[in-house]
Amino acid sequence: MKTNILKYNVIIKKEGKEYISFVPTLGISDFGKNIEEARRNTKEAIECHIEGLVETGEEIPLSDKQDFIISQIETTFPKLKFAF
Repeated sequence: MKTNILKYNVIIKKEGKEYISFVPTLGISDFGKNIEEARRNTKEAIECHIEGLVETGEEIPLSDKQDFIISQIETTFPKLKFAF
Protein backbone atom coordinates (compact mmCIF):
# COMPACT_ATOMS: atom_id res chain seq x y z
CA MET A 1 0.00 0.00 0.00
CA LYS A 2 1.40 3.38 -1.02
CA THR A 3 1.40 6.11 1.62
CA ASN A 4 1.77 9.87 1.52
CA ILE A 5 3.69 11.93 4.03
CA LEU A 6 2.02 15.20 4.91
CA LYS A 7 3.75 17.85 7.03
CA TYR A 8 1.85 20.69 8.67
CA ASN A 9 3.22 23.55 10.74
CA VAL A 10 2.00 23.59 14.34
CA ILE A 11 2.06 26.54 16.73
CA ILE A 12 2.17 25.61 20.42
CA LYS A 13 1.53 28.19 23.14
CA LYS A 14 1.40 27.78 26.91
CA GLU A 15 -1.90 28.95 28.35
CA GLY A 16 -2.22 28.53 32.08
CA LYS A 17 -1.12 24.99 32.94
CA GLU A 18 -1.71 23.56 29.46
CA TYR A 19 -0.07 23.81 26.05
CA ILE A 20 -2.45 24.72 23.25
CA SER A 21 -1.55 23.76 19.69
CA PHE A 22 -2.91 25.22 16.46
CA VAL A 23 -2.51 23.95 12.90
CA PRO A 24 -3.15 27.01 10.69
CA THR A 25 -3.36 25.13 7.38
CA LEU A 26 -6.09 22.81 8.68
CA GLY A 27 -7.77 25.22 11.12
CA ILE A 28 -7.68 22.70 13.97
CA SER A 29 -6.26 22.78 17.49
CA ASP A 30 -5.65 20.53 20.48
CA PHE A 31 -3.84 20.66 23.82
CA GLY A 32 -1.74 18.76 26.33
CA LYS A 33 -0.20 18.95 29.80
CA ASN A 34 3.23 19.43 28.22
CA ILE A 35 4.65 20.12 24.76
CA GLU A 36 5.13 16.46 23.85
CA GLU A 37 1.57 15.56 24.86
CA ALA A 38 0.25 18.52 22.87
CA ARG A 39 2.26 17.31 19.83
CA ARG A 40 0.94 13.72 20.18
CA ASN A 41 -2.64 14.92 20.58
CA THR A 42 -2.25 17.26 17.62
CA LYS A 43 -0.91 14.44 15.43
CA GLU A 44 -4.00 12.38 16.31
CA ALA A 45 -6.25 15.37 15.60
CA ILE A 46 -4.59 15.88 12.20
CA GLU A 47 -5.04 12.19 11.33
CA CYS A 48 -8.69 12.27 12.41
CA HIS A 49 -9.30 15.47 10.42
CA ILE A 50 -7.69 14.02 7.28
CA GLU A 51 -9.74 10.80 7.64
CA GLY A 52 -12.88 12.92 7.85
CA LEU A 53 -11.92 14.84 4.71
CA VAL A 54 -11.34 11.57 2.85
CA GLU A 55 -14.68 10.11 4.00
CA THR A 56 -16.60 13.20 2.89
CA GLY A 57 -14.71 13.49 -0.40
CA GLU A 58 -13.23 16.88 0.44
CA GLU A 59 -9.85 18.04 -0.74
CA ILE A 60 -6.90 17.42 1.59
CA PRO A 61 -4.76 20.56 2.04
CA LEU A 62 -1.24 20.19 0.70
CA SER A 63 1.67 19.94 3.10
CA ASP A 64 3.15 23.20 4.30
CA LYS A 65 6.09 24.00 2.04
CA GLN A 66 8.42 25.28 4.73
CA ASP A 67 8.96 25.32 8.44
CA PHE A 68 8.70 28.63 10.19
CA ILE A 69 9.80 30.00 13.51
CA ILE A 70 7.76 32.06 15.92
CA SER A 71 9.81 33.87 18.50
CA GLN A 72 9.51 36.65 21.04
CA ILE A 73 11.91 39.53 21.44
CA GLU A 74 11.87 41.62 24.58
CA THR A 75 13.00 45.22 24.53
CA THR A 76 12.80 48.20 26.86
CA PHE A 77 12.16 51.83 26.06
CA PRO A 78 11.09 54.96 27.94
CA LYS A 79 7.44 55.18 28.87
CA LEU A 80 5.42 56.59 26.00
CA LYS A 81 2.78 59.29 26.40
CA PHE A 82 0.24 57.73 24.07
CA ALA A 83 -2.09 54.81 24.55
CA PHE A 84 -2.07 51.72 22.37
